[in-house]
Amino acid sequence: MSRSACVGFSMPRRKQFKGICHDILESFVSRYNDLDGYWALGQYATFLTESGQRELRLQLQRGSTLSECSKFSASATYYQGAVLRLMDANEMPHSWFADAYIRFSMVGPTNALCEVEIVSDLGKAYHCDRRIDVRPHNPLREHWRGGNFGPSNQMGQ
Repeated sequence: MSRSACVGFSMPRRKQFKGICHDILESFVSRYNDLDGYWALGQYATFLTESGQRELRLQLQRGSTLSECSKFSASATYYQGAVLRLMDANEMPHSWFADAYIRFSMVGPTNALCEVEIVSDLGKAYHCDRRIDVRPHNPLREHWRGGNFGPSNQMGQ
């Protein structure tokens, strides 16, 4: 095959997981990250405050939560699908996806640390994190977002 025939063709690389981590984190901290019509992160903050737990961990390989709140399994399932959709868009084989999680922890009264980590089949971990301001969920102060608007975890879209 001539060199000119290969122009524009690129092979997928595992290092693309770094970009996928970034994209997942951007979606996760977005104000459009809904769960039951309200900002998911505010609900996570309330859960941690009320339960006394230090962190909420979404296990993306299995699409489950590592906490006692099954309500958040919809979020884990949504982000598991998001990782797979991004891998498909990058023509990456699913066999490269060994493990992944999103960790949400409160690091102050109104500050949270959000972390995404994806581990490849070769054992290399790709990581992204961000601190954000978040207040606990209060339905009296927030507007319920109905319909199909933004990446709505509870609807799996």
